[in-house]
This record gives sequence, C-alpha cells and structure tokens, in this order.
Amino acid sequence: MIPFKKKQDDDEYLFETRDILIAFDLDKRTSDICTITAIDHESVIVAGKYKVPLDDCEVTTGVDGRNFFYKAPTEYITETRRLAELEQSMVLSQITAYNPPTMPSSMDWLKITLFFVLFVCVIGLIIK
Repeated sequence: MIPFKKKQDDDEYLFETRDILIAFDLDKRTSDICTITAIDHESVIVAGKYKVPLDDCEVTTGVDGRNFFYKAPTEYITETRRLAELEQSMVLSQITAYNPPTMPSSMDWLKITLFFVLFVCVIGLIIK
C-alpha cells in the first residue's frame, strides 16, 4: 500500500463528445454545421444560432459524437435562429438586470416597539 497515492477522480473516466447540429435548408439546398452547446429534454441548442426541437432531428452517431440532422424549409430555419437570438438576449438581460439582495435593517420599527413594550413590562414588574 502506498500512503501518498493520488486519488483518482471520476472526471478521469468521463469521455467528452462533440455533438454536431447539421441544419439543412430544403428550399435553398444549403446546410449549416454547428457544434451543439446544450441539449435538454425538448430541444437542441447552438448558442445564438439555433434552437431546434429534438423530436424534429434525426440522430446518428459519428466518430466524434452524435450528429443531429434537422431538415426544414427556410422559414423554419430562420424561426429557429430568431428563437435562439431571443433566448440569448433574454438571458443576457436577466444577467445585466441582477440586483444584489438587500440586507434587512438591523432594527426595524416592529423590533423597537417590542423592546419598548418589554422594557415597560419589566419596569412595571420591578416597581410592584
């Protein structure tokens, strides 16, 4: 047994994949290949470019990771771009509108009146 053996982390065994979104524009006969930034239970997200419904994608496995094929007309492609830009601007506006929490004042009026009532009660018990 080696007393100073380095402890192995779980991260050492995680494999990083590079998932790709391939958006086919059926009307213009063009495609856009982008690296995916997030995948949730309902959508595939390329930050600032696309937010595509997961159910509309065909998923295949490549050498580096998964490939998500999204085939749609031009209007759907532009709509997914608009949704991605809208979501990114909403997140940025929420980050910039952050206000640090205000600390409650140490002595508010309720505490002052309760201390006063307690003080009057104690004085009343002492005088009796």
